[in-house]
Formats: sequence, C-alpha cells, structure tokens
Amino acid sequence: MIGGISLALDHSDANLFDSLYRVWSERRPRNLTRSTYFDGEAALKDFGISLPPQMRSISAALGWNAKGVRAVTDRSKFGGFVSSSGDLLGVDEIAAANDFAAEFPGAKVSSAVHGCSFLTVSRGDVLSGEPAELVIARSADSSAAIWDTRKRTLAGFLSIVEKNGLGQPTRLVMYTPEKVMTLTRRDRVWGASWAVDVIRNPLGRVSVAPLVYGRELNRPLGHSRITQASMGYVDSALRTIVRAEVSAEFYSAPEYWLFGADVAQFQGAEKWSAVMGRIKALEYEAGDPEPKLHRFAGASPQPHTDQLRMWANLFADDQDLEVKFADASNPSSADAIFAAKETLITTTRDANAAWEQGAERAMEFAVMLRDGLESAPDEMRGLSASHTDPAIVSPSARADAFSKLATNIVGFGESEVGMEYAGLTREQITRLGAEKRRAGVGSLVDALRGAAGEVSEEVAVAASSRGEGVLSPVEEASELKAKFDALGVAIRAGADPDSAAEMLGLKGLKFTGATPVALRLPEMQAAKLEDK
Repeated sequence: MIGGISLALDHSDANLFDSLYRVWSERRPRNLTRSTYFDGEAALKDFGISLPPQMRSISAALGWNAKGVRAVTDRSKFGGFVSSSGDLLGVDEIAAANDFAAEFPGAKVSSAVHGCSFLTVSRGDVLSGEPAELVIARSADSSAAIWDTRKRTLAGFLSIVEKNGLGQPTRLVMYTPEKVMTLTRRDRVWGASWAVDVIRNPLGRVSVAPLVYGRELNRPLGHSRITQASMGYVDSALRTIVRAEVSAEFYSAPEYWLFGADVAQFQGAEKWSAVMGRIKALEYEAGDPEPKLHRFAGASPQPHTDQLRMWANLFADDQDLEVKFADASNPSSADAIFAAKETLITTTRDANAAWEQGAERAMEFAVMLRDGLESAPDEMRGLSASHTDPAIVSPSARADAFSKLATNIVGFGESEVGMEYAGLTREQITRLGAEKRRAGVGSLVDALRGAAGEVSEEVAVAASSRGEGVLSPVEEASELKAKFDALGVAIRAGADPDSAAEMLGLKGLKFTGATPVALRLPEMQAAKLEDK
C-alpha cells in the first residue's frame, strides 16, 4: 500500500484499497510487456551463440502482435445504440456528449491487448465543461479491479489518474458500491500527505463497466489476445531476422583464399588493398611455388527465409490470421482464405458480444445517475449496442443477398434490420428515416387539404382581389404544413396536444394517443394504448 493512504481511509476502505493496489502492482509488469509487444518495441533476446558482439545491440522491430490485435478490432465496427421499443432514453445524447463513438474503439483495442479495459461512469463537472454524466475509458495498465463472482459485477475498482516524474501515483480514484473516493497526494516540506474527497454513490454498485476479451470462468476479466506463444514466436522471428542480417554481410562478400603466397604481403594496409582492389597482382621468384587463388561463395540466406516463414505460419495459426500473412508469394486457395476468415469472424463476433455488454452496462449506469434511480428502468432491457457484421463481403454479393431476402420476407427491405444488412451505417439509416417522415408529413397535409375541398387558383385570385382572404392551394398547403410542424415541436416539448392544436387553429384535430419517442406515457396510459 502507498504510505499515508491507510491513515486517510476507514478500515474497510483501506483493506479494499490495499487489495486493489496490490492487483495493480502485480499485473502492471505483464501489462507493460504486452504494450511493448503491441507497439513493436520488444527488445532482441539473444542466446549469445550465433551473433557477433558487434551486432548484439542491434535494434530490430516486428509488428506482428499489433497485426494480430488489429485483425479483430478492425473488423469490430461500432454501429451505435438501438432499442426494440424505439425509446433510447436519451442514451444517444449521453454517448454524443462523451464522444463515445470515437473513444469506444480505442477501449476495445486496449481490451484486446491487456484482456480487459473499463468504462467508468460518474457525475461530471458541468461548470468546467464536462458532461453531466461522465463516461471515461480506462486501460488495464493504469487500473485495477476485483471481480465479485456471486454478484457477477465488480467489487471494487481503482484508477491511477496521475503520476509524478518518478512514476509514483499522485492522484487515484477508487470506486466502491457506496462511494467514489478521489485520493490526491500533497507534497509538503515534512513529507507527503493524502487528501480524500468522497462522493456518495447512489447506485449501490460499482459504476464501472468492464470490457472483457476472452472471458473464462477462472479468468472473469479475460485473456489478452497477445498470448505467451505469440510473444515467443515474435522473439524467435526477431533473432532469425538479425541472423539473416549477419549472413547477408558474408553472402555479399565472398571469401578468397590464396595458396602458396607469402602471408606477409597481405598484412597491415595491404590486407585491405587485397580485398577491395579491382586489379590484383602478385610477384613471385623462380623456384617458389606458384600461388593459386580459390573463391568460396558465402552461405545462402535461404535457410533464414524459410525459418522466418515457419515462425510466421506458427504466429498466424495462433492468431487465426489469413494464410497470406505467412506466405504472400503465392495466392492461397479460396477455401483456405475462407477457412481462416471464418475462425477470425467467429472470434470477432464473440468479442463484440462481450464489448456490447460492457457498453450497455455503462449507459445503464449513466441513465440511473441522470434520473436519480437506484435500479435500471424496464426500458433499458430493450437497449442494445450494435456492431456491423464482421463478415466483410463484396458489395455485389451483399446486394444480391439483400434483394433475395427483401423479396421473400415481407417488410425486410423497409426495416432497419434490412438496411443494416444492406450495409447502410447508423447515420445513413437515421437520415433516411428523417426524410421518409418529412415526406409522410407532406402527404398528410395534401390528404387533409383534399378532404377539406380544393379552391381553384382563379377563385383564390378573384377572392383575394375582393379582399375576401381566400388562400391559393399552394399557400393553403404551406400554411397547413407550417402549423403541423409547429404542432410537432410543441408536442415534443411536452405541451398538451389538444391545447397546442387549439392554439394553432387546428381545433377538433383527433389524436391517436401516441407520443414521440422523446416522451414517455405513464404505465397505465401506455397499457391502454397498447390494448387499442
């Protein structure tokens, strides 16, 4: 434990902090190691056998581990939040305020690298520009968590927010089911002390959602995609690359041996001249043995190339990568490429399911904080995070499949599910829906105008000249459309529909009882509406 913090916390909080800090300290070296491999900065591990001393400090980098992680995360495309009831409960606003669409992909990468990452949810400082409900992604190398197996949630969470130049934590935030504590180090002349700022947690549970990759019963917070085997293959491949560099030095400079010559003629500066000279001559006296020159070619680098391909094959098999990763010289068969992608697609779908659960839990916490609830509302059960299909196919194949499904399934082509299957993004689907609603309002206005009776252009002009105030059909339709637009704004703002209609001169307009998705009816009224 960090000295001084135990004095600033009560007994139970001090014990929880001690456990969390020990988890962070023990896991941190392994997390940093995986970050190093992901960045391609792993140092060469030489056996001290085949490399000359001059090349043992060579810098070599290999980005295979990043390729293995990105193979999953690049296929995992977040599509947004959807609700089966059509009511998102303002989740899209919370996500937009926290720039969720930009930060969530990075949190998934960190989850694949370390096995898990986290989404913390707390009240934000609105006066300083923070969202009212603050959602922040935290990586595992700066966090620690304890899992409660019986409750299937976190028992405690610790985030290392700031460090000093020596790498010592200076600001930490600890989450418990009852409170959120910010611990800040204060350096003074006589030593360091810790200040504790406590905020009550109204949720009754740790407001942190884990994003887990590769969950197992004995590893509830997941496994890293950078496995021990993959790191070993990268180390071996690095040694092979460096050995190939050494071999290349000798392969490009073949050896020459001169038999029967005086060795003294090739000592000192003459040795370099003999190696680099274009025209070579050697004098010898009568009776001396005639010198004979022999050329010995350097060893071929092909064995190193074959060995590197072997490590690449082993790494690709461990990470479920495509066959062409290990052998791009010859095109792989279609069946081999499909088989490799099929395993990777399954892996990505499993990862998406776990990451979606974490995103949904984070939004659940945010809604509960916003509305002052102690339990999640029933409408949250219909909320889900969505990802696009990781099975990337050609546009022509997708269009062909969509047309066949739309033909055989009634309403499929007009539904959001169908449009997602066709490859449209969430933004495109939203814009298309807005355009359809605007077109529907225009059709409704035209229908109402026709039911009320048409006024010919000539009659309208004549009446206008007499001062009778009769509008032309175009003017009448425009005015009626403007009234309906204003009525929609009033209802979405929470005004009573009948009062708003009367104010706009639409008295007697009948309503179905349905309200916009931004509003929610009381349960009794909603049940009656459903019965209709």
